[in-house]
Amino acid sequence: MTDVLQSPVKAQPRLPIEVCERIIEAVYDEKYYAVSTSLATLSSCALVCRAWRPRAQRVLFEFVPLRDKDALYRFAELLHASPELGTYVRTLEFRGYLHVPYSPVVLFLTALRGRLTNLTGLFILGFDDIEKAAKPLPEGEKELPFLPIHRFFPSLLMSISHIRRINITDVRFPSFGDFARVLSTLHNLKELHCDYISWAVLGLEPVCMAKRSSADSRKTFLPNLEFLAVCL
Repeated sequence: MTDVLQSPVKAQPRLPIEVCERIIEAVYDEKYYAVSTSLATLSSCALVCRAWRPRAQRVLFEFVPLRDKDALYRFAELLHASPELGTYVRTLEFRGYLHVPYSPVVLFLTALRGRLTNLTGLFILGFDDIEKAAKPLPEGEKELPFLPIHRFFPSLLMSISHIRRINITDVRFPSFGDFARVLSTLHNLKELHCDYISWAVLGLEPVCMAKRSSADSRKTFLPNLEFLAVCL
């Protein structure tokens, strides 16, 4: 009986993991209209295989959008279970109804405290009138007249005083002094973007903005600021 030689199994071509990682990195698009699609694709990449997960998660968590307190608490629970994910976060974005009793902007400093060691950018973007009309608040809920920050809020900001950029859009502060005190804690800030911000009262010049003395020319308020953009 003639032995039948079995044909050797052909190895399937496989891309080097370095090539796959470069492709994963190219998925993310920072343009606002493309962010949600990019994040969904990266989430799928993280589930493909164990080899893809580290790079996909690293890119996925560079930019974290949080829409409300529920999203904030879900993210906090995720970081509690996997603390290493917090080190990937470079930019945190709050976009939605911010002038509400449980504003994620006010809550995140305690919910995520000490977990975003590499955070460099913060986006605080309130809904404009068009967005509010398209996505109204649930029945029975109402907006507050301004962002509900408390007197300890500026001191809590010290936990992210290392950030380099902050964008604030469509936000109303209780007073100009509150706005100034928030910024005064961010000593390393290099970029400040303010669009359509306001305050309920102007008040006196905040102490944090006053010079130490007439002979002292050193800059104490936002000493490292290099770029300022304001749109009224």
